[in-house]
Amino acid sequence: MRTLTETRREIPVVSEADVVVAGGGPGGIPAAIAAARHGAKVVLIERYGFMGGLATAGLVAPILGHTACRSHKPIVEGLLREMTERMHTLGGAPTWAEACQEWGIRFDAETLKVVADRMIKEAGVTLFLHTLVTDAIVTNGEIDAVIIESKSGRQAVAGEVFVDATGDGDVAFRAGAPTQQGRAFDGCVESMGSFMHIGGIADITDEQAAMAKALVLAEMEKGQFRFYNNGFTGRNTIYTDHFSPNMTRWPGDPTDVRDLTAAELGVREQVWDFIQFLRAHAPGFQKAYLRATSTQIGPRESRQVLGDYILTGNDIEQGRKFEDAVARGSWWIDIHCPLGETYPVHLCITECPRQAACPFWAAEHTSSMRAKAELYPPDGDWYDIPYRALTAQEIDNLLVSGRCISATHQGMAGARVMGTCVAIGEAAGLAAAWAVRDGCSPRELDGTKLKTALLG
Repeated sequence: MRTLTETRREIPVVSEADVVVAGGGPGGIPAAIAAARHGAKVVLIERYGFMGGLATAGLVAPILGHTACRSHKPIVEGLLREMTERMHTLGGAPTWAEACQEWGIRFDAETLKVVADRMIKEAGVTLFLHTLVTDAIVTNGEIDAVIIESKSGRQAVAGEVFVDATGDGDVAFRAGAPTQQGRAFDGCVESMGSFMHIGGIADITDEQAAMAKALVLAEMEKGQFRFYNNGFTGRNTIYTDHFSPNMTRWPGDPTDVRDLTAAELGVREQVWDFIQFLRAHAPGFQKAYLRATSTQIGPRESRQVLGDYILTGNDIEQGRKFEDAVARGSWWIDIHCPLGETYPVHLCITECPRQAACPFWAAEHTSSMRAKAELYPPDGDWYDIPYRALTAQEIDNLLVSGRCISATHQGMAGARVMGTCVAIGEAAGLAAAWAVRDGCSPRELDGTKLKTALLG
């Protein structure tokens, strides 16, 4: 590949902070708020013009992982509960008590945007929107500053402790921290996907909806639609005037811009063909229209930053507990086919309809596959996220939050959901503030004391 050499220019430092958080999604918002509420001067950097990450840019709903496995017992409260209650006061979410009776927290993405705005401002966080972190300046195993790009040009944000909440481990990767990605034997990650909102459905009857689903399933069986399910009549948000399905699937590497581009173009075309099909062939859907698509394709997995502990599938299945637990997870080992196979393929499990036709079924890999019954934590239970999974190897002043924490392919398949990411983010923010206060590296903190503070 041809390369170009750039003469390095002096980069102005636009801001200095105690704690710098990169990424304003479910792992970054709570990290910034928690750090600021515990006395740190905080900068939060977000690439879009709004916060929320895949909850807003991806239209992902509902928020999962807030209750114990197959239970209504809440296992994540704190900032997640506060955000839910504040959305409820604006009509954008149920009450917390109502949310705990459902499998996920239904919410409105626009309401979450404004709640995040208000909470960040109230906490006194300095916010940079429309800003992308592109590099890191590292000296003797510590980040001095991150390089940002925006309409203002190339600038630097300096800090004492940094939190990588980018989802893809971008800060850690650019700082030289070790990362891993995907399945151990080929590096393939879970398939990406996207949400859509379908309007014009107010007069559609249950019978018409069922008939439309049957028509779509028939097309999927013929290979005309490459969806992994036909459940497009679901209402995952707080509002019931539109459908909000999650049915697309696209393979690829979310850290490769070519794969991301192909995914965006491919999924958008699939969705448009789907809407046209409903209008033309499904009784009652003549007025259906595409109300919204997600701002970006939704990665389920990409880089995992190697920490001082690596969360595994066994930890999830056994509901493992840790002395230095700083968050709880209950979502299961939900691996969407890394090869992008669609109906009738859903999960990467031994019961997969493709079986021997799949390269994962090669003899040297079959032993690491799980049956569907082996994917879940014990009923009514959860698994802990240890603090050591947030401390990055080789970079002393870096914490990791959200779905790029230290985990295996199977471990991240459970810990990646948004409720768990919010809990991780709150813990990362507290730890960052304590590290600044105590003048130590995050690794030197006592995880058991963090656990006590978070439970209190």
